[in-house]
Amino acid sequence: MAKWQQGGYEGVFYLGKEGTEEYGGYVVRVDSEPNPVKWFAYEYDTQKRTTVWVGWAATREAAQTAVKGEFLCEVYRNAETGHCPFPGAVVRSKPYQGELLRMVLCGEHAGVMDGWETSRIEEFRARFGLLPDVAVYGERITPPLDLPPIRDAALKAGTITERNMWIALHRVVRPLAELHYWRGHFARYPLALNARPRADAYGQWKRAQELAEGMYAVYLREVHGQQEASLPGELLRLIEREAVEYLKSKKGDK
Repeated sequence: MAKWQQGGYEGVFYLGKEGTEEYGGYVVRVDSEPNPVKWFAYEYDTQKRTTVWVGWAATREAAQTAVKGEFLCEVYRNAETGHCPFPGAVVRSKPYQGELLRMVLCGEHAGVMDGWETSRIEEFRARFGLLPDVAVYGERITPPLDLPPIRDAALKAGTITERNMWIALHRVVRPLAELHYWRGHFARYPLALNARPRADAYGQWKRAQELAEGMYAVYLREVHGQQEASLPGELLRLIEREAVEYLKSKKGDK
């Protein structure tokens, strides 16, 4: 993994080494009295083989987040689940009282903020710059989740019924990740040819979800004697967490 290195003088830092595959870009400090110091961030575009400006910040650390940064959806859902954890696909923006309001959105939430202009993230960054994970409406909230990975839970299961329940939950992870990938792809490129894969991904996710809910109900009935059951919020968040990790691991494979 590329690391930040100081350049020829203290006001410049490089992500990786120039001329190598790990090179990601750089940040540079600009002093202009009497204005405060600014750090400008430049990212290396591997396809165009050129360095492009992507944003600026008041500190080096904040500017570095813009280089090969991870943009997450900024929709706040509720106090229990916090902000949406899935990758951002588009930016919706609107001028307001001399400022440009903007919000990073995943494919599922790309339709919110009705009437706002929609841009792909890279297009918006090229025009206005953009730092990742700076939510418009306050800091990102990610409630803690004290549950082990699903695979670990399956290995430690006390009964066959419990093990089968965890396996069914694990089988929801990839379909959910695929669904969010295609939702995001369609939000970025709303073409008819992208609508069918999105619909197919939704169907696969629903089938996996229904199987998991059924196995969870069996587990509660046979192990705990409970008759009615639906997947609790913690398990849904666990599936989400692993779907997000799956998407990260497959980034660039699509």
